[in-house]
Amino acid sequence: MRAPAIDGRALILGLAGLALAVALAAGPVLDALGAADDIAAARDRLVRAQAAAAAPPVPAPLSAPDEAGLVLAFRARLDALAAERVVAVDGAGLQPDPARPTLPRLSASLRGTAEGLHGLVQALETEPPLIVPEEAELSVERPADPEIGRATVMRLNLTARGVLLPAPPGASAP
Repeated sequence: MRAPAIDGRALILGLAGLALAVALAAGPVLDALGAADDIAAARDRLVRAQAAAAAPPVPAPLSAPDEAGLVLAFRARLDALAAERVVAVDGAGLQPDPARPTLPRLSASLRGTAEGLHGLVQALETEPPLIVPEEAELSVERPADPEIGRATVMRLNLTARGVLLPAPPGASAP
């Protein structure tokens, strides 16, 4: 007895059918793998969102609706912090920045002990409303005199950024 001969066309047709079945089966498998990646990315975003929601709120920066109000708020903040320390505020002002009109530069000149000035700058950076110094120049105003027990007096020239708040919609310009 002889085995029946396999027709070439039948073999090609069978292989084509098998390839079609594999291609049809691969589509859902690839979709499932893509969905698993999407689920992992969504879980990662959820974990980050939950961590952000659990974090304490970020304190607002020093801000005011106009330049005069910003200088007054800056000076009041410095005066309040200086009163708690051995520091005197000699002056505070504003320097507009044409490149960043809503973030003008605030400047201040302060005198005090190194410890008092350090505490004041630390409070500016950590307590609300936040004021982050851009530049700080520290120099000796008057050296210590150990014979009479006088401490060193330091001078701090400080530059920071304030925030001008946008005018509410419908408000007229001055």
